[in-house]
Amino acid sequence: MIESKEQVEVTEQEIVLTKEQAEWVRLYEAASAYKKMASWTWMSGNHIFGVRNPENGEMGYCSIMGADESLFGLAVFRGGEGLESLHDMLLERDERYAWLHRQKCIMVTFEDRTDLEKQDLAQIKELGQRFRGRKTWPMFRIFDPGLVPWTLDQEQVRYLTIALEQAMDLAGRAKKNEAVLTAPRSGQVLVRSNENGEWQDVWMDPEFVLKRPVKAECEDQALLNDIMTRFPNKKGQWETEFFFAPVAVKGEGDRPYYPRLCLWVDRATRSAVGFHLAYDDNYEQEFLKHFLQLVEEKGTRPQKLIIRTNDTVDLFEKTAQRMKIRIEREPRLAYLEEARDDLFEYFMKNQK
Repeated sequence: MIESKEQVEVTEQEIVLTKEQAEWVRLYEAASAYKKMASWTWMSGNHIFGVRNPENGEMGYCSIMGADESLFGLAVFRGGEGLESLHDMLLERDERYAWLHRQKCIMVTFEDRTDLEKQDLAQIKELGQRFRGRKTWPMFRIFDPGLVPWTLDQEQVRYLTIALEQAMDLAGRAKKNEAVLTAPRSGQVLVRSNENGEWQDVWMDPEFVLKRPVKAECEDQALLNDIMTRFPNKKGQWETEFFFAPVAVKGEGDRPYYPRLCLWVDRATRSAVGFHLAYDDNYEQEFLKHFLQLVEEKGTRPQKLIIRTNDTVDLFEKTAQRMKIRIEREPRLAYLEEARDDLFEYFMKNQK
């Protein structure tokens, strides 16, 4: 059967890709090659290496996922903040629910078809990509602290493509010679960097964020002084911590975000004293003010605040000192965790 001229033209139009689509195809092809290589069989997530973004110079710290056979892919943690979130995760200093909302990275994971969203499946079909089987369907997402995981923009598409290609280059050489990953000086990270058009290995010190956090101070000094005057007595111990809520809300832009939630639990009664949701960046002052309101409701200050995380200490330390409330650190807050789980379950059941 001879095709007509019109049929040939339609076929040719169907395979023509825009510049943006061509970049996405390259990303899917790089992801497929990376999956086929299966470098996680000889490299673990602890083998951290860098890939410098040639477009803006930002450093990405890469972790190959799959050695434990639970999650397969590549995570590229962006800059010093991203590296710290990766470091905390590897040291298990953060619980899973927490670091999912705290990490700053671009990630490709290989999922079942049913795990992909409609937009992912539509894009795969539009670009003529095909995948079959479990844990073979690429899903690309960007993670930012407090924000819902989101789809990539074009710069991120290009960068993740490069990161996958450089990860395969490094993993291939490491398979033949493990010494490739041996740092000349303890603590250094091997970075793939494009120098004058050529990709090279460069050993560098990691870019940790070393600035000390600012201790929060209660801005409503009048309320603080009033509470101290009216409620001089102290009784009991309260466990407290703040974290991101499990349900996202719509913000000003297209990308939803997770509000912060602070919870207080009375250790004697094992029940919640109260909680407060903060929907903007002024969460520290909101939490401090609500803490003072809880003192007013209970008619007494707690003798002690039991705290697990550095962020929560930074929030309450100065106010607690003014109110002569002791702060103690503990690695686990059992009653608060139980109350938090119940609260999270309530939010999940009642989300719209």
